[in-house]
Amino acid sequence: MRLSALAVVFALSVAPALAATQVTIPQGALAGTTDGGISVFKDIPFAAPPVGDLRWRAPQPAPSWSGTRDASQYGDICLQAPGSGAGTLREKHPESEDCLTANVWTPDTGGKKPVMVWIYGGSFRMGGAAVSLYDGMELAQHGVVVVTFNYRLGWFGFLDLPALAAEHPNEPHANYGLMDQIAALAWVKKNIASFGGDPGNVTIFGESAGGMSVNDLMVSPLARGLFNKAISESGLGLIDTPSEAEGQKAGADFANRMGAGSETGATQLKDLRARSAFTVQKDESAGEGGGFAPIVDGALLPDGVAKLFSQGKIAPAAYMAGSNSDEATLMRAIGMSTDSMLKELGPHAADVRKLYEVDGALDDEAFARQLFADGLFASGAQAFAHYATKAGEPAYVYNFRYLADALRGREPGVGHGGELIYVFGLHGLMQNPLGARLASFATDKDKTIVALTQNYWTNFAKTGDPNGQGQPVWPKSSVSAPVTLVIDDKTSAVMGFRNAQLAVVYAHWLARTGIALP
Repeated sequence: MRLSALAVVFALSVAPALAATQVTIPQGALAGTTDGGISVFKDIPFAAPPVGDLRWRAPQPAPSWSGTRDASQYGDICLQAPGSGAGTLREKHPESEDCLTANVWTPDTGGKKPVMVWIYGGSFRMGGAAVSLYDGMELAQHGVVVVTFNYRLGWFGFLDLPALAAEHPNEPHANYGLMDQIAALAWVKKNIASFGGDPGNVTIFGESAGGMSVNDLMVSPLARGLFNKAISESGLGLIDTPSEAEGQKAGADFANRMGAGSETGATQLKDLRARSAFTVQKDESAGEGGGFAPIVDGALLPDGVAKLFSQGKIAPAAYMAGSNSDEATLMRAIGMSTDSMLKELGPHAADVRKLYEVDGALDDEAFARQLFADGLFASGAQAFAHYATKAGEPAYVYNFRYLADALRGREPGVGHGGELIYVFGLHGLMQNPLGARLASFATDKDKTIVALTQNYWTNFAKTGDPNGQGQPVWPKSSVSAPVTLVIDDKTSAVMGFRNAQLAVVYAHWLARTGIALP
């Protein structure tokens, strides 16, 4: 995401001076800050630091402290995988294994408030709660408590070895990053009332790998009861979840590169845990754009995520999912090209192309980009919403197509992650001089879409229904009448959005997996 370009969509004033505030939880007292009626607490441990023998272990209970803990600044970010493009984040925040901390924004008003828990994206390789865009201030101003947190990435978050399964047979293994997410949600359920939040009204929301995580948590038995609503932004969907065998092969290759491949059991783990964190971090086997991901482990993920959704084995939670108009900004980053996309069609290329050219001819690149967006993102959002509806849960689908006035004529559409500025606003980015300068380019129309998006998201968090007074109506989707809210200059609900194109994806999915839409 080019934040320097996208940052023009808001005009916000520079934050005022902060005042201190305090909260006490069972772990100890916290001293945070207050900004414009919102209290903020950062760097709160939700699990023990996963260091030493706790590297590649399920999260252990969070530590306590004496005295008052400074909660005014972000803690360390988790170690970023090599070549992950996390340079700006690394420049501002130290990396370490001691990174399992949460941050809370809460309105200074009485009563139990709905809670929104954010899960960041980054291909399970990079990212962190300290990304300036993920500042919870503006969402909290809508009357919700916002929580962000870190989870382990790369090999630290997703290593699978037989020795790890044998070491603690009563604990889950391999999906350590997902375990961190569940531990953070358990911490929220136990502690959020101290911050004015309602532990019985929790919404998880995330984008990209975070959106995938939302879908993973929807089907994970170990996450049951920890949330009530879920928003998956660009969370893919119709992709195969790697198997245990695939995870163990990747783990064995990693152990070989670390020089521990000939060892087994406790000896192998002792060797690998003795390696410095930065030695493990620098292993480049996964390459840019892939290799680290949750696997079917039998505990957190009993089966493939799409299969579990199709069988209705999901959490009892209202569900929202969507994608953006130009998700293909991600295409090169994950190693896909125009040629590779078109080759996927094989002998059906000409027939599929006709469906995509009903409004005019497309060159190969434009055709491939639309295929990518539909095949990996729009289809998954619609399909998972259908499965949720069939399981008896309310489901809503969106497609984000609003392009800021300053970007029109320069960008073909809303890229991967491009909706996030409209969800979070620019309060966090405004803390740097570049953001403050660019804010003057915002238009009233840009700000209207910001308010509209934040209202939809926070209304959904409050009630499970995104609709509110003065907003275009967003109908629930249904099996017989799939409907998509198209967020654009004239936001409106569209019945059968891109049905002909998505039917191609569903036919391919059915042929490959035997899993059909409901």
